[in-house]
Amino acid sequence: MKTSISLREAWNNHYRKDFFRLLVLFIVTSIASYFIFRSFVTSDQIDEILIQIGDMFESRGLTFDTSPFDTMVALFVNNTRVALLAFVLGMIPLFIPYAFVVINAAIIGLVAMIVAFAGESVLRVLALGILPHGITEISAILLGAAMGLSLNRHIWQKMQGKETDVTLKALFFVGLKMFLVVVVPLLAISAVIEAYVTPLLLQ
Repeated sequence: MKTSISLREAWNNHYRKDFFRLLVLFIVTSIASYFIFRSFVTSDQIDEILIQIGDMFESRGLTFDTSPFDTMVALFVNNTRVALLAFVLGMIPLFIPYAFVVINAAIIGLVAMIVAFAGESVLRVLALGILPHGITEISAILLGAAMGLSLNRHIWQKMQGKETDVTLKALFFVGLKMFLVVVVPLLAISAVIEAYVTPLLLQ
């Protein structure tokens, strides 16, 4: 049983398959949630939803009058927290990392629904308002969730008395290293793009 593994080995043997499965789950959930919201949410409820979303963003330090720098910091902190929790909470054998992916995907569907109700082009907002920063941000969150699932799977195997090819300690520490080396830089890039570039693209 290995007591240490490299980042490359961790990606190839423990993260890659889950990452792409989670990517498919994210895409399917985003599309499905858009149509579900369109089917059940009425135009009269949009204002209430916008107020709730505004309160949520305000609680995270994001308002319309927030400076780009403060927006960048708030986005980075919040997204880093999400990715870290998706990783660490994988140690609880309840498949919690999936919940982080589904919730974030549903938010995309909700935003698309609001855009559609506003009469704006959903494809334009997705292409200019979400995709530029979303590529790195979503990749980072999916990787965090994949790392969490690797811990989750290891613990389930141990609970079932099965042999594993690597120790839980090794998986945790290589995940922590992956988080610092890959996830954090991706989230930093996405925060800069979302705070400084996205508003210009949407003008």
